[in-house]
Amino acid sequence: MMKKSLIAFAMLLPTLAIAETSIGIVYPLKALQETALVKQRMSALENELGADEAKLQKLGKEVQDLRSKLEKEGMTMSADQQEELRTKGQQKMIEIQSLQRKLQSRAQATEREVMEEMGPKFQEAIEQVAKKQKLDLVLNAQAAVFVGDDAIDVTDAVRDQLNKMK
Repeated sequence: MMKKSLIAFAMLLPTLAIAETSIGIVYPLKALQETALVKQRMSALENELGADEAKLQKLGKEVQDLRSKLEKEGMTMSADQQEELRTKGQQKMIEIQSLQRKLQSRAQATEREVMEEMGPKFQEAIEQVAKKQKLDLVLNAQAAVFVGDDAIDVTDAVRDQLNKMK
């Protein structure tokens, strides 16, 4: 009987240790997106790409107009006129795709730059918040299967710490 009690107690030890662990969770993307630096960079990117985005919308409308014209007036047009409209539409679609690739590439480059700069700061901010709040463990909230009521969401604290850092 004594042996069974010791085995049961030994099996409970890890559970007791976990119960004493103070756990925080963080939503990294939210914390980063809400920092002043990231907001500033995204605003600058939007300003930089604004003209290209406007051009993209204009090209999209032109393609729609060409398609509408072809649908409405196609029966009364000559084969050459129809082919000319199709060719213009294809050229504009190629231009749209090129511009979309350019915008996407620039956005991804900015994202990489921000992450390279913010990655080490993010890790440091988490460590500082964990020390201040006496947390034993901080988990990425998206990686957790279940987050109970006892877990502490430190996302806002991490964001605030990042904003304090230079």
